[in-house]
Amino acid sequence: MQKAGVRQSAFSIEPSAFYCIIAAIEKLLNLLDPSVHIVDEMIDSIDTRNAYLLVQSGDGFVGFASFHPLEKKVNGWMIYQLVDHLSASALQEKLEAIIAAHPWVQKSYHKTIFVQHAAKNILVPVALNKEEDKEYLFELMHGKQKKELQVKDFVVQQRLVNHYAVDHIIGRLLNQHFPKGEWWHIQSLLLTKNAAGGTRITATIWFNELQLTVENNGQWILLQSYRYHTPEDVLYYILNSMQQLNYTQEETTVVLQGMIDQRSKLYDVLDQYIFNLQLNEELQFQFPATTEEQPVHLSASLDQILTCVS
Repeated sequence: MQKAGVRQSAFSIEPSAFYCIIAAIEKLLNLLDPSVHIVDEMIDSIDTRNAYLLVQSGDGFVGFASFHPLEKKVNGWMIYQLVDHLSASALQEKLEAIIAAHPWVQKSYHKTIFVQHAAKNILVPVALNKEEDKEYLFELMHGKQKKELQVKDFVVQQRLVNHYAVDHIIGRLLNQHFPKGEWWHIQSLLLTKNAAGGTRITATIWFNELQLTVENNGQWILLQSYRYHTPEDVLYYILNSMQQLNYTQEETTVVLQGMIDQRSKLYDVLDQYIFNLQLNEELQFQFPATTEEQPVHLSASLDQILTCVS
């Protein structure tokens, strides 16, 4: 029997259950908070029968972009960062939840393209390519291999074969969700295009990964990816590439694009020590307007890929 003056709650939660609910809410908020979100407000109603879906995967991130190649128009682009050392089940759960949360990702597209950004790859001339040597070369260059999905591209324009590895969980899930998807490595895509006429280094930032390319007189000289920990690491990789190739700072243009803030220490370090540093402000594709202004050099990192697959 209820005592007078004491009101009993019809709903009570044990402390342990309360903290579990809070943790679940935080997990959901983190899941629904992409690092990049440039999406047309009407994207769910856009006709995608003549559109392409681009799916990016790299060390610690996954991204999705819907675009019309003929109209040179991006319908939407988002990138989610993946926490390091996720268990296989947690990674699968997160990827499935991201896809389920965005109906436009699940629509029917004319073509689906997977682009792998991770650094585990080997470029081999077609004349020297032997499948039986692939495992040895991977171990020689990248150490003992984990369980991974092995993929290869034939880069006809350069007479090269690009062997690369994809995380087996991500690879399996993407192949299941998008069974008609076509795999490409970022370096393979770049090599399908003509290199710049002058001496040009392009540094693309994806979270803590640096994608570095060097072009000179219409030739691709270097394509490499590095994991970095400090701004000085990025500076070292850029300056070291110049030194190894005997390029002077005066004759070399360094183009910066991707996930870099002009107010960051990384940008300050590069701006201080690199003479001819410029942000990539050129776009071939039209991107959706957003409530928050997005830097052009961020969109330029995707624009470069889209021009290769269109």
